[in-house]
Amino acid sequence: MDCESFFQNKFNSMLVTTSWIDELKDRLGIEAVSQIWGDGPAWYLWLSGAEGVYRLQLAEAVLEKDHPLGKQGLFSITCYPFLNTGVFNTFSYEERALSQSDLFDDTHTPRFEKKNTIPDSLFNVAALEYRMNQDDSMACFTLDSLDVLRSIFPEGTVLDFDLIRKSRRYQKGEIDRAVPGWQLAYPVFDRLLCMYAFYSRARPVRLRITRSPGFEYVHTGHQSYDCIDAPDTHRLVVSVYFKSLEHPDTGIRFNEADIMEPDEEPGETEVLLDTKFPSGELHFSDGMVSAKKVENAPVNPLWWSLANTTYSSNLASTCGCH
Repeated sequence: MDCESFFQNKFNSMLVTTSWIDELKDRLGIEAVSQIWGDGPAWYLWLSGAEGVYRLQLAEAVLEKDHPLGKQGLFSITCYPFLNTGVFNTFSYEERALSQSDLFDDTHTPRFEKKNTIPDSLFNVAALEYRMNQDDSMACFTLDSLDVLRSIFPEGTVLDFDLIRKSRRYQKGEIDRAVPGWQLAYPVFDRLLCMYAFYSRARPVRLRITRSPGFEYVHTGHQSYDCIDAPDTHRLVVSVYFKSLEHPDTGIRFNEADIMEPDEEPGETEVLLDTKFPSGELHFSDGMVSAKKVENAPVNPLWWSLANTTYSSNLASTCGCH
């Protein structure tokens, strides 16, 4: 099986298994999931209390044979904001106009026949990385986003938007987009970890959260943007390492887990939290409480408890998708 098919099957199994069990769906606040048929593996998720509909899409899948966590899936997380939410006005002019156009249907997702006309650069809020070893006895999920995804026009300009057949004049210094990427993406990350814990019978053995200086997208002409350092924004990265309960003798070796850590400039990256759980049992620390308060990164006890929770499916169908 090729690497892309592996990740597609893995996520289909996780999502469908969850959708079979109403009690688990209610507990996790998952209203519906739906696979998106098309060019590559992708899914829509509707979450209770969310400010939009989410799309999770596999952007790249690679196999690194010399890496202990050699299977790597890189995903994008997209949010289509609901029109009546406070976060709606933080999205760009083009994104807001598209959301209200006939390119979207009653599910508040792009119409199937129109979805490929919407650029992948729009509505993005975060990146997700999922890595695992060959027998899936250990894995790491990493969420990477900014507290504010901002685009700005340093000079006055007029842009034409062909998809919505409109033009807009931007004033010098105008901010077109200021999306709270981390705030929007973290609930998806949380739900995915819960589903993985339940489906794979695995529990976290390490949790790491870092914060570093962020950047903003500065318009440079036509539809082009450059990434420029922005000291008032922050890049936030959280990694959760899992160990399978079904492989008790394979325990994760932390020197291997360290390989997963990104390259960090000395003095640039602040480690907000780095806690290990060698026994696979949750224990709260002062650092975990502080990280939650500072960065809205709640540690969910379900990441641990769902690994040994049993539910009975009440569906006879072979598919629980929306």
